[in-house]
Amino acid sequence: MADSRKRIVEAPRKRRSPELQQVRVLVLPDPDPDPSYLDQEEFTDRREAYRRGDLAFVGIRAEAKIVVDGILQTIVSGGLWGVESDAGDAYIREVAGEEYTDLRRILKTLGVPTSDLPNDVDPSWIEWRTE
Repeated sequence: MADSRKRIVEAPRKRRSPELQQVRVLVLPDPDPDPSYLDQEEFTDRREAYRRGDLAFVGIRAEAKIVVDGILQTIVSGGLWGVESDAGDAYIREVAGEEYTDLRRILKTLGVPTSDLPNDVDPSWIEWRTE
């Protein structure tokens, strides 16, 4: 004989979409660069610039701050590290654009609405950090 008692089951809570708070691209000091290629004969000047501190290596990554169920989360792209600090604005913007595109893909996967974001990175979002 089957149990005829009614069971009360809690209904699943309707989740809101994660809310996008901020997007930026960071250019950060590379904490573990590999300058070994500078030991080649053709890089004598670059090697000396590195030793003097006139050349450094940086990483470039895009990040977004989102709110998920009331909790602030930071989502980051994979980043590109080992970029020469004097690579030039055009190259930095190119890599920043690639990282931004990766971040948008990640945000879409997480269900974050990205329709209000521009297709290309806004140059004003690129921040150089020294920390």
